[in-house]
Amino acid sequence: MVSRDQHVSDADPALEPDPDDVGEPDIGFQAGFGFYLGVVATGVAAIGGLLAGATTATLLGLLPSALTAVAVVGHILAKRAHGLPERIGGSRWRQLASYLPAAGFGAVPFGLEGGGQLAVVAGAFAVLTGVSAFGLNRLSRKRYADAVADDEPAARWTWHRAGYLSGETATTALAAVTVGGGLAMAVTGYWFGLFWLVYGIAMLLAERTDWGGLDDIDPNERWNPPEISAHDAGLVIGDRKFVPWKQIADVRLTDDELVLERDGYGFDIRCARSAIDDPEAVLEGIERARARSGTDAPEDDRPDLRERDAADREGESAVDAEPETPDLETETEPESA
Repeated sequence: MVSRDQHVSDADPALEPDPDDVGEPDIGFQAGFGFYLGVVATGVAAIGGLLAGATTATLLGLLPSALTAVAVVGHILAKRAHGLPERIGGSRWRQLASYLPAAGFGAVPFGLEGGGQLAVVAGAFAVLTGVSAFGLNRLSRKRYADAVADDEPAARWTWHRAGYLSGETATTALAAVTVGGGLAMAVTGYWFGLFWLVYGIAMLLAERTDWGGLDDIDPNERWNPPEISAHDAGLVIGDRKFVPWKQIADVRLTDDELVLERDGYGFDIRCARSAIDDPEAVLEGIERARARSGTDAPEDDRPDLRERDAADREGESAVDAEPETPDLETETEPESA
């Protein structure tokens, strides 16, 4: 259960779950955390060994064992660290901090003199560490979203992007680049560029006109679009990204889009209205969830006050259930003869 008055995230204005209320990390996070620590430790050992003059055969014999040992230790530590994935997933700074070892490995060839072998090893561990950090952060964001949005959603809909970040805009930009690249290749003497020029023009015609039948494609049939669900705490996008209501400045429904404005937090969330089964019902569900999370909502529609009132009622019931004890100090009146 998430407490609404504590554990405020340092990166997003969202609340972090109490570590005492979440279970141990799942096996995927334990393995990912152990592998991440193993890669970092092995990279440090490999670079240190090269700088110390160790031979390649010596490093190849020791590094796999070091990776395995550190990974096992990291697995055990992650299993006992309740709330660790939620703390990582709820903070952008902590997620960025996980990439610092990769950045350090990448800077080694520029700051130390060790030849081409050192540069190759440092570059390889920079890539491995960055990839493992990326996977670890994805797992952490999912755990965080599951923890802060554990209630039934007030609305759920499929997200097909609208506006300048939509698939149509991306296709137009790709077609324009294809036309430009093909034209440049043809001008410089590479006649194969004419193929790309014609191909790009065909893409533009298919996207901007009804040529080719692309306008007949149902947006609901697009491949694997993410879902957005509205909860009391905020939005969950694709089961991995959590957006608290404090980041949503306004919600409006136009003739073409459902727009959730993120004032000061990057791009707005723009959804194609034609891809939503019941846009009005989705909008009502969003407004209900926002009202339940806000301090201006009615007291009987706020989850934090409902929990407080329930606790008060339980306390009153416990007091009422206590048996009354007679007052021994009260003097009894003598019976009349």
